[in-house]
Amino acid sequence: MKKLCIVLCLAIFVFSGCTWFNKTTQDTKQTQKSETVNQVFYGFPDVPVPKELTYISEKSFVFETPNVKAGIMVFDGNVDMQSLENYFRIYLPKNGWRFVNSYRYKDVILNFVKEDKTCNIKMSKGTFINTEVEIWVGPTDKSPLQRKEVELK
Repeated sequence: MKKLCIVLCLAIFVFSGCTWFNKTTQDTKQTQKSETVNQVFYGFPDVPVPKELTYISEKSFVFETPNVKAGIMVFDGNVDMQSLENYFRIYLPKNGWRFVNSYRYKDVILNFVKEDKTCNIKMSKGTFINTEVEIWVGPTDKSPLQRKEVELK
């Protein structure tokens, strides 16, 4: 009888352990899926924007040539500025951007850079509880030292 109880307890422990492991794997997959579901891309495939923001096409424009793509995208929505700042600080580096600096006064400005372009994000309180977001993306200018190195080669 003792052996039967021990075997039964051991079997319950093993099966519940497998169920727990499977559940944590599913939770991880759901978390990863929810991270990618909450973002949308407008005009630039490497600048994610949370779905809670609404794109304002009347105030936005994107300029594109074969060599350059630049523009201003304007959004608004009922989103807390601090959570929005956290969103951009997390998701832009995941898309290859490097955080440069930020300014905080009545508005919040975040500056990011990539190899050949910059991204400047300005978040400001709009009317009532809305937050307005401007995302500026444009090419970087090579510094004078880099230009001289290119000319010497």
